[in-house]
Amino acid sequence: MARIIILIAVLAIVLIVWHKIKKANAAERKKLIFWSILGGVGATLALLAVTGHLNIITAAIAGLIALLPRAASLLRYLPFLSRLYQQNKNGQQHTSSPPPAADTEMGVEKAMDVLALKPGHSKDDVIQAHRRMMQKLHPDRGGSEFLAAQINTAKDILLKNLG
Repeated sequence: MARIIILIAVLAIVLIVWHKIKKANAAERKKLIFWSILGGVGATLALLAVTGHLNIITAAIAGLIALLPRAASLLRYLPFLSRLYQQNKNGQQHTSSPPPAADTEMGVEKAMDVLALKPGHSKDDVIQAHRRMMQKLHPDRGGSEFLAAQINTAKDILLKNLG
């Protein structure tokens, strides 16, 4: 019975706040939304603390902190992955047909982006970058054949360019 009363009270508060936000002008609306979200988070934390379930939040925060270094190391691949996402979004849908073996229009600049290399790289840098990328994105390890083909093409282009 107590849960139903709490639920009705929460719904009433949400409806009252919603009504006030709808009637407010733009400047007041931003403030009301901010304080409503802050109040909702505070009320949720207080309810969890009173009922003894705050350990759920603590465990979630600890898990996120533990995963933070791994997520930070993945950020260096973000430009390459976002470019591939944009290509797929613009009409190159993934099908069951085999991916193209090589991208003949890949230039040296794009090849350096694919392997995350900077100008002035050596042959050993290209080989190490290729090996590192293939270990992470090889089709046998859950990567895609398209990405593997792009990485191989980038390596070939950069090695031909070096000499």
